Amino acid sequence: MLIYSKKIVQFIQEIQAAVRAILAREVGCSVTANRFYHRGKSSSYPINVVIYSNKRVLGYFDPEFYELGFNESLMETGREALHDIIRHELAHYIVYIEQGGNLLPHGKEFKAFCTKMGWKEEISKASFCLEETAPLTSAKEDTILRKVEKLLALATSSNKNEREQALIKSQELLLKHNLEASLSTKEERVFLKRLFKQKKVDAKMQSIAKILATFFVAIVFHRGEAHTCLEIIGDSVNVEIAEYVATVLDKEFDTLWKEARKKSSLKGAAAKNAFFLGVAKGYVNKIELIQEAYRKEMTTGLVLINKKLTEAKALVYPRLSTAKSRSQGQANARALGEKIGKALTINPALRKTPSTEKIHLLT
Repeated sequence: MLIYSKKIVQFIQEIQAAVRAILAREVGCSVTANRFYHRGKSSSYPINVVIYSNKRVLGYFDPEFYELGFNESLMETGREALHDIIRHELAHYIVYIEQGGNLLPHGKEFKAFCTKMGWKEEISKASFCLEETAPLTSAKEDTILRKVEKLLALATSSNKNEREQALIKSQELLLKHNLEASLSTKEERVFLKRLFKQKKVDAKMQSIAKILATFFVAIVFHRGEAHTCLEIIGDSVNVEIAEYVATVLDKEFDTLWKEARKKSSLKGAAAKNAFFLGVAKGYVNKIELIQEAYRKEMTTGLVLINKKLTEAKALVYPRLSTAKSRSQGQANARALGEKIGKALTINPALRKTPSTEKIHLLT
């Protein structure tokens, strides 16, 4: 999971400066503020740095997004060791540019490049050991996660009143948690999770995104080299819950469409897209009605949380522009989807206990 805060943004800027220096002085690249030109290549490449938490790897290079990732724990590491890890990931980046991605991660080409640069042997190794890092969520946050999961499970009850009360309580619990977090004196941290790697945004991804937004996360569609991801941004509790919900919905949407197609005359991609968007609208309308019924208690909190989500998105993507969806669909399919969406319940799978293993890998 990617992580942001004012302090982490400063750390990213520090790493970016180190990346520029290593590329220019050691690798011999032409470097600008946020891009570089590798010798013999006419195209420029981005200097895109992110920080992540709760993983066993210290660093990675992701060719899909031309992204250099570094573990949050490195903020407390000596700068010589940090710069060696940066060199390691830059080696992956340059080898990818020069020879493509069909190579062993730490094969002969990778080692040959490190040797050519005159870097010490430790830089080309695939392992490095640091102390254990703190778990992603605190004990209190973990308790909230469990409570919301149980409430969502109750929202699948055959008893209508029990379903409605469970949804109301889950909204109230999330609202209370977010208000408390926003009033905390601790430095606010923003988390980002990528979901659904696929070629382009489709109606299913848009529909799931609309539902996930009811769990107090901001939504971004991130276009990579050949794929698009749905990114969810927000508080760690909200992001983790939204991730579980997304996993459930990914399968549930296909099941709902299969059942709807059997019971009606719907067919074709346009009807399917309209149905998915209708399901999302129906579910979102249901949540909005819950919030409307408790508007006196919820309004101030919702305004504050929406403001925080806007700020969180701006922290991650300072120059992000928004685009409206052009998706259109068939009226009958959308109406049927809305009806089913109003009855939609979500029961995410139980989460695994976070690992406490030591970080020791470089990729």
